[in-house]
Amino acid sequence: MNKVPYDLPTDSKAQRLKRRYQGLSRVAAAINDLYIYGVYPSNFPNLTTVLEQAKDHVKEIIKETKAEIAFIENPNGMYDLVMDEVLEDADNSKKDD
Repeated sequence: MNKVPYDLPTDSKAQRLKRRYQGLSRVAAAINDLYIYGVYPSNFPNLTTVLEQAKDHVKEIIKETKAEIAFIENPNGMYDLVMDEVLEDADNSKKDD
């Protein structure tokens, strides 16, 4: 009987998320490229409708995955100001009297 090595390297969460991102990006790109292979909405209306919905869903998951990767790699980055972001003046906040 073979012994199973228990000291196998484990993947970090960031690496797994990056692979998920890469795979989902390939899926979205493949759906975009279907016209190259003759899959048109006129030929396959139901299929292309379902695939467009799937692509939209994949894009949402890609966005969430990118945000999760960014949070893992730079947790303080979510507190950085974005270009043209205006912060509310603390002195103008309403006070409860």
